[in-house]
Amino acid sequence: MTHVFNTFLMNKIGVKITLLLASSLTVMAGALIAPALPKMAEAFEGLPNVDFLTKLLLSVPALFIAVFSPLAGTIIDRLGKIKPMLFMMVLYGIAGSAGLYLDDLYQIIGSRALLGIGVAVIMTTATTLIGDYFEGEERMRFLGIQGAFMAFGGTIFVSLSGILADFSWRYPFSVYLASFLVIILTMIFLFEPSKEITEDYKTPASKTSNWNLYLTIYTATFFGMALFYLIPTQLPFLMKEIGVTSASLGSIGLVVATFTAAVASANYRMIARRLGFRQIYTVLFSFATVGLFLVQWVHSIEMAIFSMAIAGMGFGLLMPNASLCLIANSAPAVRGKVIGGLTSAVFLGQFFSPIIMQPIVRSYGIKPAYLIGAVGSLLLAVFFAVREKQRRRASNPI
Repeated sequence: MTHVFNTFLMNKIGVKITLLLASSLTVMAGALIAPALPKMAEAFEGLPNVDFLTKLLLSVPALFIAVFSPLAGTIIDRLGKIKPMLFMMVLYGIAGSAGLYLDDLYQIIGSRALLGIGVAVIMTTATTLIGDYFEGEERMRFLGIQGAFMAFGGTIFVSLSGILADFSWRYPFSVYLASFLVIILTMIFLFEPSKEITEDYKTPASKTSNWNLYLTIYTATFFGMALFYLIPTQLPFLMKEIGVTSASLGSIGLVVATFTAAVASANYRMIARRLGFRQIYTVLFSFATVGLFLVQWVHSIEMAIFSMAIAGMGFGLLMPNASLCLIANSAPAVRGKVIGGLTSAVFLGQFFSPIIMQPIVRSYGIKPAYLIGAVGSLLLAVFFAVREKQRRRASNPI
């Protein structure tokens, strides 16, 4: 036990880098190919409902992640974390890159389902390991870094995808092969956590069944991600409407949103020192409301950048806030299951975002869909503001 603990201390930088890279793989589950969607729609224009089918390429992985994540959490709680994670990274690389060589859109959609299963295990395991490996202030700081790294990774990967998509809609799929590098690092640095590494194994059993709290966090995460996914699923098409035909320029709004989200995530520890969970939710959904509402005036790249920058600052706080709240209120024995539920909520939101919004887009247009999203975000901000007021009166958990 002591040897494992000392090894962990010596390799902590390697452990952190590996966890951050593994977390960044989950960002690429859908948004990576967003800049290529218009060109894919053109390549398969003979298919009925091709616009909807190409958007499903972003959301199908989310559905399978959502369905498989609770099972993934149970598996890693019972069988361990590292071996399942390695196996699913291999699946991730193979299934994610399938768009390089498959010629049938329905087969590509099928490969995205397998990709989703891989991401379910990778994301659940990476976040659970953060809770196992780190404690207190270091955990809070690293969860913020994780959110920032995922957002910065999203900025880099989406920018690269936009450049590659200018040459061919297939080329962005090659970026999924990066998982094989993370496999090597995982084999070197990560290990099954021991009770000696984290004092959280002394967490009282009462913290294993706080399901009212968990349900609140899951619900907020579901709606938050559904709103955030308006950006990768609808913004490229809005940019095309205002005359931006380059895939790399069309992705700039998404790049800006992910960049400002990274900045917000990186500062999460500082924010969490001053505000509680409910207050942070109020702030993040308020920023999201303003950013989504300003899309009504997007007629240029500059206005798209401004509105997405504001929205990104809000959405960047969503995952670190949810993760820390759940980890802090769950014992290690059930942490995989609890984080699996969070992963499910994240990707259910992503999956249902285009399904809910596409009828609105078809009937009224893209900007009205963003307006409805802004109203929904405002309602969430008000909900958490009211809950904070109630907590101060009655000391509610959230």
